[in-house]
Amino acid sequence: MKVKALSVQECTWMSEECHPVDKLHRDTNKEGLCLPNIFKSKKVKPLSRSHSGPTYRFYYTARELLLELLDRGTVQELVRRAAGVKAGANRPLHSQSREQCTELSEEEYAEVLTWFSIVLQSGLSVGDDHSLASELSLKLDGWQGVLKRNSFQNNLLSLSRLEDGEKLEALTAFCGLLSRRYQALYTPGQNLVVKKYQLSYQQGTCPLHAALLCDVGSGFICNMYLYCPEQLQKQSRKPVIEQVVERLLRPFCNHRRLVQMDSSAWMSGRVTDIFSGFGININFVPKGQRPITDPTSPQSTPVIAHERKQACKDSLSQLVAHLQGWTGPALLPPSDLKGSVTDVFLPGFWVMLHTICINTFVLHTLQSQDSGKRVTLKDFTRTLASQMSAESSVTVPVLPQLNSSSQQEERLTNLSKQRVNTVGCGQAKENERRRCSSAVRLQLWNTPGVCGLDNFGNSCYLNAVLQCLCSTVPLVEHLLNQDTRKELARSKCRMAEVFVRLLEQMWLGRSTRCAPVETRSVLCSILPQFNNYSQQDAQELLLFLLNALHDNLKKVVKRQMRQLKKDQSRICANAAGDSTIVSHLFEGQLSYTTLCTHCSHQANSTQTFTVLSLALPSDVIKCSIQDCLSLFFEQTILSGGEKMLCSVCGLRRETAVLTCLDKAPEILMLHLKRFGFKGKNHVKLRTNVVFSMKLDVNQFLSSSAQTTSCSSYRLYAVVNHAGHLNMGHYTALSHNTLTRTWHCFDDSSVREVQDSYVQSPNAYLLFYSRKPFKHPKIFGL
Repeated sequence: MKVKALSVQECTWMSEECHPVDKLHRDTNKEGLCLPNIFKSKKVKPLSRSHSGPTYRFYYTARELLLELLDRGTVQELVRRAAGVKAGANRPLHSQSREQCTELSEEEYAEVLTWFSIVLQSGLSVGDDHSLASELSLKLDGWQGVLKRNSFQNNLLSLSRLEDGEKLEALTAFCGLLSRRYQALYTPGQNLVVKKYQLSYQQGTCPLHAALLCDVGSGFICNMYLYCPEQLQKQSRKPVIEQVVERLLRPFCNHRRLVQMDSSAWMSGRVTDIFSGFGININFVPKGQRPITDPTSPQSTPVIAHERKQACKDSLSQLVAHLQGWTGPALLPPSDLKGSVTDVFLPGFWVMLHTICINTFVLHTLQSQDSGKRVTLKDFTRTLASQMSAESSVTVPVLPQLNSSSQQEERLTNLSKQRVNTVGCGQAKENERRRCSSAVRLQLWNTPGVCGLDNFGNSCYLNAVLQCLCSTVPLVEHLLNQDTRKELARSKCRMAEVFVRLLEQMWLGRSTRCAPVETRSVLCSILPQFNNYSQQDAQELLLFLLNALHDNLKKVVKRQMRQLKKDQSRICANAAGDSTIVSHLFEGQLSYTTLCTHCSHQANSTQTFTVLSLALPSDVIKCSIQDCLSLFFEQTILSGGEKMLCSVCGLRRETAVLTCLDKAPEILMLHLKRFGFKGKNHVKLRTNVVFSMKLDVNQFLSSSAQTTSCSSYRLYAVVNHAGHLNMGHYTALSHNTLTRTWHCFDDSSVREVQDSYVQSPNAYLLFYSRKPFKHPKIFGL
């Protein structure tokens, strides 16, 4: 192994990467060349227990932070694969190598860290640092004997002898482990950028390309993908750029993020069309242009003070300078230098280790940004490398989970205080950690009714519906009433009881998130069609859930009636019988007037409804909610096979049907029928339905209802569906009565949004209230 300076340089997308493959050349004897999709959707087991709140990880040194990324389990995956190669296997299967390799010991892991610290002592340099090559040679000449005896280096050499497709598979698996650790440590903001890089070392170039997904504001590398264009062209007819960008963005779909890309990836707008249905907006900028950190700001802004502008520019450029490229050390086999064989494993492995160092640098800089100290990437990696093989007593501020899209980041950063570490102060450390953790939990005590819900296997449809019902204040008030809860327990109303316990967590708990595991478990026992981890229809679930609650609450009513059977007048008063809070709030009534076009005989009938399912006007791109209601209530003529039997004529005649709203419900729920047919194909209709915060249904009321019912409604919750028919994601928006603000609920992620954000072309369910919600009367609130 010889040391070389590996340069990772930003480059544009090649023309052949932007076009579909004319003919797919697949070698059936080498299916291993196809890279697995590391982000492929899998069935997820339900959580065994609910989390009491967000998980914050505290680190005392930058070394501990790096080891959280490059932990023993991550290294073990590489060692297992190498064991399969040493055993003579043609291809190191994961199951085979697991049997042949024992768990990585403390000594072996320490050897890995020593190897890591030796090679990285020269640090990483921003840009193309030609002086690094000579510096590396001088520093590592004396360490060659130690490196040759290092078992981890021998494992890497074994992996470099694999076939190219197997090398890429090993890199992809390793990259997947790192990406999941990145996502656990850092939640990016709304502005991301996709960068493509070419790998080279001195005069030689590498066929391996690197694509990174980075946070524009901090430069944190959220995801990465290493690939050879020729390999991707062999496995799919899709353009290379489409395959690469899909792998990078898959974990971040349906989060309304703005992703910037180099203009060489334009593809006549095809990239934008592909990812528009995934809740991602693609913005193209010329190569070399500074990423836009605030796309909502106007192009021309007032001139600010020169000192402030320069300070902000220097701070940002220092943190994100590596996005333009960097140079770092790499150990490569001697065969590479002779030009006989071009290895892709070791260069790719080194790029991943570089990104670990870069992300450690970014997180460390973010946590200590209030200290005023500034350190370069090169100095940071040099210092970090010197600490890798020995314990360090240098302390740094604690590092909570950073979230650049949350206003809580500033509060959490301020909670991090410099601490002094002295000999024998282990107990003091633990007490300090508990105090800081307690302070963080206190700051994160959620607003009543604003609580995220964990996703445990495609359960976003359930979470979105539960959030809207949680925002229905009259329902919450009734179910959290102490008398109601006692009656539910006596009547053994299982569904209602677990739903009430969930509402109690969301309104009276101290966590910013919880897991509705018990609610889903009971729901699935009652409704087996939801007992799987497939995506379901939120509107269907809403109807079944309300029916289940209604049936449970009827038990309470019947039990109360039995207790009052001695008082006949009270029985008569309750003979209206099956009325519950669900029927009182959500049930409305439609009246149908039918007219025989032959004899003009007229008949009337009524029907109770809970949700109005509205068809969308055909062949339009944009319409209003009033247009959908008008289409629902317009007069229709039943002819052909739909003719109705006239009681006067005794024959089936053409019939005119007029539908009116005979009784307006307290809570009006509107379902936009987005899943329908276009020709013979079952598709999702993407008509942009414009809806307002206030809705008047007076024109749709029957003549009797116009004099008795209030026709004005106010919007308080929305369920959105982003994506396609077979792959989508549900989120919810609801108005909180206490804060008088709107919040967006994306499973466990919650953020406050402006009123203008509520309007969306992804709207699927709309919840309107006839009376404005007041401060909820809940015991303990």
